[in-house]
Amino acid sequence: MHKLLTPFAAGAALLLGACASTETVQLVPADRTFVNFSGVCHGSVNSAPLWGTALGWDRFDFSWQSFQPQRGKWNTAYLEKYRQRILAAKAKGVKFLPILDYGNGWTADGIPEQEFELGGRVYTVNRRPDGDFDVAGYNKETVNGRPERILIEKRKVSARRMSQRFVPDDQVADWEQFVRQTVTALKAEPYGVEYFQVWNEAHPMSSFWYGDMDTYMKNVHLPAAKIIHELGGKVVYGGWICGESISEFVAYLDRHDAWDSIDVFDLHYFPLAGMEYLARALKERGYEDKGIWQTELGFTAGANFIGNLYPRVLHWALENGWDRGDKYKLFYFAYGTPNDPKAYGYRRGLLLGRELNYSGRSLETLAGILGGAPLELYGPVRSVPALKPELDERLSSLENFRVGNRIVSAVHMLPNNNAKIFVDWNGDLDTIHIDYENPLLRLKYPELDPTRVAKIERVSMYGTRIDLTDRLEKDGNGSAVNVPVREPDRKEFRYTDMPENFLPEVFYTVITLRGE
Repeated sequence: MHKLLTPFAAGAALLLGACASTETVQLVPADRTFVNFSGVCHGSVNSAPLWGTALGWDRFDFSWQSFQPQRGKWNTAYLEKYRQRILAAKAKGVKFLPILDYGNGWTADGIPEQEFELGGRVYTVNRRPDGDFDVAGYNKETVNGRPERILIEKRKVSARRMSQRFVPDDQVADWEQFVRQTVTALKAEPYGVEYFQVWNEAHPMSSFWYGDMDTYMKNVHLPAAKIIHELGGKVVYGGWICGESISEFVAYLDRHDAWDSIDVFDLHYFPLAGMEYLARALKERGYEDKGIWQTELGFTAGANFIGNLYPRVLHWALENGWDRGDKYKLFYFAYGTPNDPKAYGYRRGLLLGRELNYSGRSLETLAGILGGAPLELYGPVRSVPALKPELDERLSSLENFRVGNRIVSAVHMLPNNNAKIFVDWNGDLDTIHIDYENPLLRLKYPELDPTRVAKIERVSMYGTRIDLTDRLEKDGNGSAVNVPVREPDRKEFRYTDMPENFLPEVFYTVITLRGE
């Protein structure tokens, strides 16, 4: 793997002389970059900006039913169209994550009736007289001293949809053939796909898999993983849904001894603490080198989502063995929605129609200040009021990075009540009204000589910049700067379709260093 000396390590190596051993110098993976960390679901590289700068990955379904509409018949036109999509992405420096899904849709004749448990609940799959299916989930509870099943949800599933959301025993060989054909075709040059996701959100009530999870492991995941590895590819688990606990995911993998079958463990819509839980489970089992991704998260109109979450995850990743670019990633769902209030997911994508939505602008800003070079941690940095990195996204936080010749501090100041009062939880519990007059946050860089600073800017979550260079102060042997907490131009976020009480909770301080 190609790695780089950090700026600090390179300087140390020069001081030590030519005979110094580079084995003692910290190496930085050249692909540990923001763009390689950031992906999207169901994108289109021909439609808008962000590609190759803020987005380095696109995740898209590769349909078994579309590729093989009938047993023994392959739709080569579908394969070719997909491969052209991959080449268009590669031309913009974007990598592809195919999702190998779902059932073939040929027949539901071999699908059995089932009753099974998962996560302390009971699920049933029963065939109806009309040939369709009833799928139901029940809580196990004690009522009046007697065990009872309390219905959670019951849904009718057509036979055709059931055949698209299950792989019975008599179709496993067909599934294996599909996986082998697909991986062989997409892994070949010039396409060069490396990672393959097996299915999507398999769970008996997810609407993407109707059946026993042990059958999913036996008939779908393990056969596909074996073939992908035989062909030199890497396996991404199909996305554990946030409706089921991660402890159940870990128990499920333990039960099937499936840890070796997976290269990247994937979660959907979990908070950062979920990634921490999974990382601990991997370390306990000796698999701390495996990857952890979230290939779906977001799908929110919340304007603070990306600014609040992404810097926290990046900081956490750098503290948790991010020794190769592909170890940690986030994929936003979804790329865009029509600019129509009646459209599904309206305002929840990166794009709204053809324009960047709030999340898209926030992602573009982050890519602009954290992109262009490998990511590193930077420290020490101290703040007044006192802030520190936090796993809990509901808490105020501070993360500090070094990116090339830039030092970037991501500041999260979250109000603690509806009067927008910030409490100095890490200090003496003093307070600041963060939406009144002109509150300031003091940032101290004790190891940064002021003469090394070429420029200091405050950058808002949506990219507005204020030059703070003339506010730079010498602080002992280091530097300090007072940074405005509030947006300088309130019109920036006083859009007609934003809530009147909207308050940006994230901003950045970017220090550009003089050439060394």
